[in-house]
Amino acid sequence: MGNPTCVVGAAWAGCRCDRCRPPDDSLKEVLQNTSQAVPSAAGTLIESSHRRRPDGPPADTGFFALGDATFCSLDEVSTCLERVLAASPADETELVWLERRRGRADARGGGVLERPRASVLVRVVEGGRLGWFRTEVLDCNELESAVRQALALAKVQPRMKKRPVLQRDGEANAVTLPPSAVLLDPAIEQLDVAGATERLRALCPDGERARLRWSANRLAIFNSHGLRRAAAATDVSLEVAAGLHAGGGRAAGAARTFEALAPERILERARSTHAEPGTPQAAPASGSIPVLLSGEATIELLNLLNGYAFSARSYLDGFSFLSRHRNVQVFDRLVNLRDDGTASDGLAFPFDLEGAAKRPLDLIVDGKPSTPALNRHQGLLAGLRSTAQAVGGEDALFGNLFLLPGAAPAEELLAAADGGLYVAWLEPLECFDPVHLHVRAVARGVRRVEGGRLAAPLPDLAWEDSLLRLLARLAAVGRRPVVRVTPTTPLGAISAPPIVLDAVDAAALRPLATPAPSGVATRSRRPRPAV
Repeated sequence: MGNPTCVVGAAWAGCRCDRCRPPDDSLKEVLQNTSQAVPSAAGTLIESSHRRRPDGPPADTGFFALGDATFCSLDEVSTCLERVLAASPADETELVWLERRRGRADARGGGVLERPRASVLVRVVEGGRLGWFRTEVLDCNELESAVRQALALAKVQPRMKKRPVLQRDGEANAVTLPPSAVLLDPAIEQLDVAGATERLRALCPDGERARLRWSANRLAIFNSHGLRRAAAATDVSLEVAAGLHAGGGRAAGAARTFEALAPERILERARSTHAEPGTPQAAPASGSIPVLLSGEATIELLNLLNGYAFSARSYLDGFSFLSRHRNVQVFDRLVNLRDDGTASDGLAFPFDLEGAAKRPLDLIVDGKPSTPALNRHQGLLAGLRSTAQAVGGEDALFGNLFLLPGAAPAEELLAAADGGLYVAWLEPLECFDPVHLHVRAVARGVRRVEGGRLAAPLPDLAWEDSLLRLLARLAAVGRRPVVRVTPTTPLGAISAPPIVLDAVDAAALRPLATPAPSGVATRSRRPRPAV
């Protein structure tokens, strides 16, 4: 039936409620209010940008057919949510509906286009106690049952001192984006596997491996305090591997639209760091060396930092170093991290999954971390201000991270990394000690840096080190950032330029015992370094 977890990635079921009727004029008023709250490019709102689904699924199942590529009707969704809110006996009620369709394709013709998948998260407050429940069925009767399930959970939760707990409409009115921020690209929304494959083959005529991922998302948030939020957004990600051998060039990027993606630039970056096939050299055995990380590799580090250090759950559970070192210099002074859901050079999104307006927020200034991501409830528990970063369920994550660029051009980065290594890609990055942020990964596209240029390739390396130690000493930060969608930013992205890590322990980088070629999307098992 459901479970109290994040709504992202849940399954979908269509509305089969007999009470669902065409909406009245109140829905138009809600959408007009939303349009005024999000003054971005035309076509970014749900009511004007999506195809209506057919009359309905087969009566015996209540589900769409697997091949159905249309979205659920917003009219049905809004009418159902309004009626459930009106019938709820709770002091406060919140309904979060998220529907998304994802696809992926490669230049060789493989790929899949998923059917639309949606979920509804129900949160209630009764007597100062918070309860929640997630269901995969958009049906008024089932949602009313979900409200009762959430009320039952609320009875065993601790009482909160401050109310209201849920977002009030007046606190979230300023949902604004700059005019240059475009959320929706109809070409991405209508993209299929064949169209994506054709684009990739035209982009890579010389045989480079490329993979395209895209998604179309629609979000609606209604609560009993009068808050009504609705938006639609697309995103597209491109990964290119100029070669699968040692030292092969790799690059990636993401954007809301195909125009902003600039795939030719991504391909050129992959080619510019590519080493022709040859006998790879041995990795340095010992000592301290500088390591130049590409923007793509830097983003992988920030993705892990976001999940294990800046998430609300890690902070409240005491695993995050922020619970002990907030407002203390932990990183190098060149590390400046910001979250900004309004920035058009990232994947902007105007509000979080509580309907709170996104705002720029400095997380690390001159190496000093300041605050974790917190929704309203978690802000009360932590005694800190909420950050408008709710992701559904009982967690919060920063969704639009920017590692601020530095002043170093490519030539200065290579000069700072002279005598060390260049790493184009990190996969799969995992944390085996959350308290000290000890991580392991496979470094791919590795090359020596000699005389201020990229030199001989090295084999793929297993890398184990502390993320806190790596970011404590930086030699340089590049000018040109890269944008990627990551697991911790499902409705946003992370932007980061290349960085030069200073004094990395060479003994932490060891060749794999049995290196195997992998494509840009391959997920390898835990690396086994040679003994």
